[in-house]
Parts: sequence; structure tokens; C-alpha cells
Amino acid sequence: MNRIAIGPGGEFSLGGENFVIDMSRKKDRRPSTSEAFTIVKNEAYLRFYELLASTFSPRAILELGIFQGGSYVLLDKLFNPRRMSAVEISPGPVASLLRYVVGMEDRFVHFSTSQSDRKILEQIVRDELADELDLVVDDASHTYEQTKASFEVLFPLLRPGGIYVIEDWSWAHHPAY
Repeated sequence: MNRIAIGPGGEFSLGGENFVIDMSRKKDRRPSTSEAFTIVKNEAYLRFYELLASTFSPRAILELGIFQGGSYVLLDKLFNPRRMSAVEISPGPVASLLRYVVGMEDRFVHFSTSQSDRKILEQIVRDELADELDLVVDDASHTYEQTKASFEVLFPLLRPGGIYVIEDWSWAHHPAY
């Protein structure tokens, strides 16, 4: 069942792509490179998505929060959806992620885009995901208002049997961050 074998340095490979787990504070995290995508998910999250992928086959995925692109690529490799899109509030594109999606006609990434922008989210679901939203992974702002705004827009657009995941919402509320 475990398709992901994590090495001692937090490294693993999946579907021909290399990843490095980096759970350090955001300002100290390594950027994704042409050699490996940085992913900010602990082993429990990786196992959760492995298990989900063994029983669920979404046609279209929308990820909220790209950071360094590691989770986008992980979700793509685990689920192999027909279409996939993601939004990120940060303005700077992630070069390794742009290289990954180049030439893929049904893979999209949007930078400088808020997860709470109703108009953009509805447009993405309609135009890029062909109104087939099956899985939403919210790993973006980790704040109540933005998370709620996204949920209010996207949850009603999920197809029957679809899944909406709000990841590690509480970490942003710890004083250390």
C-alpha cells in the first residue's frame, strides 16, 4: 500500500519526481529545485493521501495554496486526475512547478491569486476544470475568514461524492509562527 518510501533526510520519489519534506519554519524552508520539489507535509498527511488515492479517483482537483509546488505534484502523481488547477497568493511563480506543467494542457497554476476570490474560483472550476470539481485541498491561508470564503464558494460546486480537505488549519495560530 505504501507507494511513498521516505528516506532518512525526508526524501522520496513518486511517479518519476523527487520530493524533500521540509517542516521547518516558513522563512527557513528550502525552495523547490529542478532536482526535487519541496513539500510541507508530514508522514501522516502523505499516508492520508495515499489511502485516499487507493479508494478515490477524482477527475478534477483544485488546490488552494501552492507554496513550492510539492503538494501539487504529489496530488497529480497520486490521483492522476483529468484536470488540475491551483491558486497561490504569493506573486512569485515557482520555476520548477512551471517547468512541470509546461506542455500539459489540463494542468494550471495561478500566482497572485487569493483563495477567497469568488469570481476567480468560479471561473477556474468552470473553464479549467469543466465543472467537474471532485477534490479540493485547502492548504492556503490557514485563516478563518479566507478558508470560510473558499469553502462557501467551492463546497457547493463539488460533484456528488466529492471531498473537501482543509489541511493543518491550526498551525498558523501558534505564537512561534
